[in-house]
Order: sequence, then structure tokens, then C-alpha cells
Amino acid sequence: MVQRAILVGINRADSEREKSEDLLEELALLSETAGAVNAGRVLKTVKKIDPAYYLSKGMLEDIKVLILKDAADLAIIDVNLSPAQERNMSEYVGVNVIDRTRLILDIFATRARTAESKYQVELAMLNYILPRLKGSGIILSRTGAGIGTRGPGETKLETDRRKVRQRITYIKDKLKLAEKTRGLHRDTRKKQGLSTATLVGYTNSGKTTMFSALTKRGGNGENKLFATLGTKMAGVYDKDSKRKVIISDTVGFIQNLPLFLVESFKSTLEEAVHSNVLIHVIDPTQKDALRKSEEVIKILDSIGAGEKKTIVVLNKIDLLTSARVRFLQTKLEQLTGNSVIPVSAKTGDNIGMLKEKIFNNV
Repeated sequence: MVQRAILVGINRADSEREKSEDLLEELALLSETAGAVNAGRVLKTVKKIDPAYYLSKGMLEDIKVLILKDAADLAIIDVNLSPAQERNMSEYVGVNVIDRTRLILDIFATRARTAESKYQVELAMLNYILPRLKGSGIILSRTGAGIGTRGPGETKLETDRRKVRQRITYIKDKLKLAEKTRGLHRDTRKKQGLSTATLVGYTNSGKTTMFSALTKRGGNGENKLFATLGTKMAGVYDKDSKRKVIISDTVGFIQNLPLFLVESFKSTLEEAVHSNVLIHVIDPTQKDALRKSEEVIKILDSIGAGEKKTIVVLNKIDLLTSARVRFLQTKLEQLTGNSVIPVSAKTGDNIGMLKEKIFNNV
């Protein structure tokens, strides 16, 4: 059954209203990606957080009215709630309330394809669920179905905290083994004289299509958030120098990505850390593309890849005027301190120029 969701954005200061509206728009995209129908939305300015409900009773009453008016059966709030706040809000408004993190985890649960990405999603899910368990013997599967109930952690386990921690340890061991295997592959590539370039960027920036355009492998990406969760790798060959570079595509980033989620995907993201050069793909058609590129830089800093040599790529130029491309190139060069290559992964415009840049920088 398709769920109807009321989206609740949070504005913490008048000066940040534009950013809050942008985040609410992103929440709408996340909600649609999870399969919900966005029945309505509201932006609330919160000057003081209520420790029990996060929002004031007056704000909750407004949301309750919206839920009834729009026949919604779910509310999604664009912050990270404590377990008590999530529970109290759900009871107050009469429908299930989930926060931004739970929504992202729900999407990840439906996107995981490889064994490693499934383990990574389960680890993130369990780290999210653990503080929400009250005592032992709690059944993690909620009643009903739909957004906020999916994911391997909840569907597989009916258990207590001790067993959840045991499962977390087991998954971490599995991921360490995958990390060790990946390290051996890196050592083999180094012995063979192969360099690596890693595609990074905001989710839905066109990294997967860029991967395909560079390597002729993998097909075009989907126009969806988090279309890629695992790491894909393929080689690109330069006939003139007779050199080969391995290109890798990793999970996309997003604003306010919880730290434990970054930690869960650390073994995948480490490809960026060990890469010879990063290819930062930017989608100029996304609202507030410059701020989103800053968010990518911030996350790269947090995983230890902030000082890596970086090629900045302005993607999807087939959708822009020449004047707009030149304007964004200038802005991005000021922001990143790197020259910016305008490219269309879809049409192939300037892909040759990008390949040349990659081989000159590895």
C-alpha cells in the first residue's frame, strides 16, 4: 500500500530559512524515492527544542490537523529525533513519525544489492535501532508494513540488546574481511603499476553515468537518489601512453548524513582515501549545487580524503546555456581552488578532455 506522508521541515534561524526550504525539498525527493506520496508539507521555525517532543504542542497540533486534512498515514520530520521524541510524537499525532535518518536507512535497505552493501546497511540499521530498544526481548519488527519498517536489521532479528551487539560485531568482522580483500586487490594493482581515480559527489549528480561514459561499463545511472551503494570498478585505457587507470564509483553523499552511517560505509568510502585522484562530480541542475558541493568536501574531510588531488567536473552541461556554464565554472573554481571541466556524461561532451585530465593527474 502506498503511504501518504506529511513532510515537516525545521528552520532553526531566520537567516537559514532558504537552506531549510532546500532541505525540505530534498526531504520530498527522499520520501518519493522511498515510495511515499507527499500529501503535504510544512516548515516550522524552532527556537527552543522540547526534550520530550522536539516540537511544541502547538506545532504538533498543526501537524495533526494537516494529517487529518490530507488523510496522511505517516509524518516525516527533517531532523534526527531521539527514540523518546520519535515515540512521543507518534503517539501525539496519531500516525507513525520517522526522522530523516530512518528515511535514508529505509531507502538504503531497498537499494543494497551486493553482500557487502547489505551488511553495511544492516550495520547502520542496527546502530540506529540499538538505542531504541527498551530492555530485553523487544521484537524489532514493527506491526504493519511500509516506510520506516524495512531493512535487514528489523526483518531478521527478534532479539535483545546483547544479541544486537553480537550481530554488530559479526557484521564488522565480515566488513573487515571485505576491507582486507580490497586491500590485497589494491596492493596487486600497485604492483602492476595501476593508478586509481574515484568518482565522488552528491547523490544523483550523475556519477554512475559518468562511470559508464569513462569506462564503457555499467550502463547509465538511474535518476534516483542513492542509485549506487556498493563500489563499482572498471579500467580506462589511454592508447597514446599505453596506460590504464582504474575508475571506481561509490555511494553518493547527502546533507546532514549521520556520522554512524558514514562509519557503516567506511570500507566502501575508503576507496576515495586510497585513490590517486578524486573526480568530484557536480550536478548544476540541482538546487543549491554550490552548497551541495561544499557538503561533499566536508564529508571527504571527515573520512580523511580532504587533501586528495581532485578534478572538479561540472556535469550535465547539455542542460545549460553556455553563459550559465561559464558562470558556474568561475564560482566552482573560486570555491574549490581547482580548475573545472564542463562535461556531459549523457552526450559524451568533453569526456575525452576529462580522460586526459585523469591520466595527467594520476
